[in-house]
Amino acid sequence: SAVLHAQTGFRDCKTSTLRLAAGLADSTHPVHVQSTVFLMQRSFWGNLFKPLTATTKRFTVEELRELYAVLTRNPVVTEANRALVVETVRSIAEYMIWGDQNEPRIFDFFLENNVMTYLHKVLLQPANRTGEVAKQVLQTLSIIIQNVRSETAIFFLFSNNHINNIVDLDYDFSDEEVLGYYISFLKTISLKLNRGTVQFFLNTDSTHQGFALYTRAIRLAHNKEGMVRAAVRTLTLHVYSIDDPDIQAFVTAPPANQYFADVAAYLVKQIELLDHVMLNAESGGSQALASLDSQLAEVEDVLSYISDLLSLGVPG
Repeated sequence: SAVLHAQTGFRDCKTSTLRLAAGLADSTHPVHVQSTVFLMQRSFWGNLFKPLTATTKRFTVEELRELYAVLTRNPVVTEANRALVVETVRSIAEYMIWGDQNEPRIFDFFLENNVMTYLHKVLLQPANRTGEVAKQVLQTLSIIIQNVRSETAIFFLFSNNHINNIVDLDYDFSDEEVLGYYISFLKTISLKLNRGTVQFFLNTDSTHQGFALYTRAIRLAHNKEGMVRAAVRTLTLHVYSIDDPDIQAFVTAPPANQYFADVAAYLVKQIELLDHVMLNAESGGSQALASLDSQLAEVEDVLSYISDLLSLGVPG
C-alpha cells in the first residue's frame, strides 16, 4: 500500500509528532522567512501551545464575586461592553487557577454560580464566535482546564455538558487566532480524557451518537497551518490511547473511520508534492531548498504520526 511503501522509503524519519504539537521548533528543518507579518504569525502559533507559569498573587472569593457581578450585569455582549466582558473573563482564569491550588472556595463559587453557563451563553451569540470575545473565552477555558489539578474539579467542569456544547459550536476560522485558540482548547480537553471523563463527550445513544471533540478536530486534520495539524494528531493519538470499547467502536465505524483513509490519501498527496518540489530544487536557489526542507518535514511528520498510530494497536 502507499502508506507502507512510504514508510519503507523514509525509515530514517525521526520527527516526533507529539514533540511538534508541544510547540517545539525543529532546528533540522530551517525555513527562510522574509515577511515580518509571517514572523508575527509564527510567534502567535508558537506561543499558543506553551505551558503557563503559575502566579504568586493572592485572590479572594469576594473579588471573584465582584467579577461575577460584572458578568451578570452584562448578559449580552455589545460594542459598548465588549472590552469590559473580555477583561473580566480573562481575570476569572487567574482566579480559577489560583483557587484550585490555594483556596477551594473559589472553585466552589465558580461551580455554584454557574459561570460556565454564562460563558456558554455568550458564545451562543453568533457575533461572539469571532474576534476578541471568542478568543478570550476559549483561552480562559483552556487555561482553567489545563491548570486545574483536582480530578474532582475536572469532573465538575466536564459534567454539565457546557464544555461539550462549546466544542460543538461553529466559529469564524477565517480569523487565524480564533482557530488557534479553538484547536488549543480541543487539545487541552483531550489531554484530560480518561475512561472516567470521556463519558462527558462521547454520546453512545443509538439514536444520537456523537463525539464532537473528535469529529470537530479531524475536520481540521489537514489545515494549512502546521501547528493545527500537529494539535489534531496529538488529540487523536490521545483519544486512541484510551482503553475504552465505546471509543474504539466509534472511531472505527462509519463515518468516523473515513479519517484513516483520509490520512493515507493525504500522505500520498504529500509524497507527490515532495517529488515535485525535489524536481524544482534541482534548479537551485534558496527558496527552492527551503520549500524542499518544509515538504520533507511534513512527509516525515505524517509518517511519524502513522507509526505512532499503528503502534497503539487500535482495532479495526
